[in-house]
Amino acid sequence: MATLLERQLENALNGRGPEDPQGEPMEVWWNYLAPEFKRFVDGSYVLVDSAWDLEDAAGGSLRLTYLMEKVGEGISFRGAVDEIKDDNGTVLATRSFPLPRELQARSKAATFPWRRVDRFAPPPREKWLDGDESLREKIDFNQRPIDNSSPSISLSVTVQSTELSAGAKGDTYLFPLLFGPARSFRPAKPGQRVSTPSLVIIPTYRAGEGDIGSRVPSVGILRNKTVAVFGMGAIGAPVAIELARNGCRQLVVVDHDVVEPGNSIRWPLGATAWGVRKTAAIKQHVEAEYPWTSVESVQHFIGMPSASGGEGDRSVLPPIIAKADLVIDATASSGISRLLAEFCKKAAKPLISVFGTSSLKGGIVAYYHPTSGCPTCREFAYDKRLIDKPPGSGESSSLRQPPGCSELTFTGASFDLQELSLESLRLAVDVLSRPEQFEQSVVHTLALHDGSRRLPPSWRIDELHCAPECGCNH
Repeated sequence: MATLLERQLENALNGRGPEDPQGEPMEVWWNYLAPEFKRFVDGSYVLVDSAWDLEDAAGGSLRLTYLMEKVGEGISFRGAVDEIKDDNGTVLATRSFPLPRELQARSKAATFPWRRVDRFAPPPREKWLDGDESLREKIDFNQRPIDNSSPSISLSVTVQSTELSAGAKGDTYLFPLLFGPARSFRPAKPGQRVSTPSLVIIPTYRAGEGDIGSRVPSVGILRNKTVAVFGMGAIGAPVAIELARNGCRQLVVVDHDVVEPGNSIRWPLGATAWGVRKTAAIKQHVEAEYPWTSVESVQHFIGMPSASGGEGDRSVLPPIIAKADLVIDATASSGISRLLAEFCKKAAKPLISVFGTSSLKGGIVAYYHPTSGCPTCREFAYDKRLIDKPPGSGESSSLRQPPGCSELTFTGASFDLQELSLESLRLAVDVLSRPEQFEQSVVHTLALHDGSRRLPPSWRIDELHCAPECGCNH
């Protein structure tokens, strides 16, 4: 044991020996320390971008958009760095990532000093509590409180070189926030009680475009794509949210329905969305949680004849399809699937159509290439036994009419429907990433049941060629 410890200590001191292939970003340790401060409030952060390069600049100014709220004796502070300049006023970095919605709506902006320091590792907690002057000097330089806010605040930002990841160097930022009454920042007068501002460390988080996508590089293709999703039901709404979560640049969501309490058992949002148009609820949720995605909400009843001069499908749908890189049909309506396939063929746009059987013993995720098989071709393939139908096709005994609903509905659960939603997203990423490999329509068939009992999900893939009887490509 002694020999082992000696060898490991020697390797550690000399930077040799086996080591995990990872870097040690300095902010990890500061962020870990932040909650130790008495007046720290969970949810505080300042956002930066790993792509910024401050080069060898020694200091300058930093403009920050922030939202500050007093919480008991503590302070909640959320912000994002907008711009960094050097001492000569040269702009070194600017924010390109979008702000969270709460910062867009209620934020302030202020400029604070920054300077580069040598390695400044978090000291033991006791040193902060003891008011160590050497520490105060490092984080309290050029103090310039903002007096038009309540409480008054001061930030003196330090920047130091750090490992960002294995073999990659960059800058890390330390945001020590001083806050308190304006008088606490001024020297005490003779006979006056000394009052000093409170100190908290605000965690640093990385929110640049590369930071958001670095954990899942395979979905990077979505960052500059527009996807139109028709049908915001129990399949389409999760598809839209997953597209946003994985970095899709723009969504166009189309539906006419309202979220009812009964929908919640298999819809992605709960009571906060009751009574809200499904498209509006999805837009609000996505843009609040995933600010890099913009959502166009279109309230339209596909297939409903227009009346009183209202716009019909042939005026509403083509502009939506024209702007989309991919169209996803989650309406679970064979008629609408054929209509969308017609528009997509004319616009030379790929279409993914997804639905579950009425008993939800199985389902379909079909990709239709604009020059290959279409939904009608798929029906011909079923009739000719070229492709097997999903389990439960044609069954209607499990349909049920809920109280207060004018139509029958299926009784499938969200945890089975999600198999279809997630496969739609997998196929969407593959089609957009490798279009040259998807020049033929394909049908992904899901089986959840063997006729007598439930089974773990299994998928079968069949190519779908143009049926001569269809004539869709003539």
